[in-house]
Amino acid sequence: MMTPLHPLAAVAAGTMLGLAALTAPNTTPTRGLQAVPACTTECLGGHATMPMVGDSVPEDQLHRVSAPGRYGLSQAPDGDSYAVVGGHLVRIDANDGRILSVLRPAPRILD
Repeated sequence: MMTPLHPLAAVAAGTMLGLAALTAPNTTPTRGLQAVPACTTECLGGHATMPMVGDSVPEDQLHRVSAPGRYGLSQAPDGDSYAVVGGHLVRIDANDGRILSVLRPAPRILD
């Protein structure tokens, strides 16, 4: 003769199975999302090397970030702006384009 399963044990098992289904890999909904092509040498401004702090970057060799939130950033401090240079997200002086800090790789233009 089998002992009946406690009702709370059944609820706990169902909860665990539900959580496992919600957190399973590759379950991110993709409807409405558009693939963003990888940044090419042209969008990198022809730079293939990592930018250095202090470098002055000509305007035609950088992509100024217009939507910092898409990169996980808040608004740049006064007098600064963000840009993508050579596949890296950087903070630049808004007036002369001098690199103030190299933040992280940015293989794609998001704005």
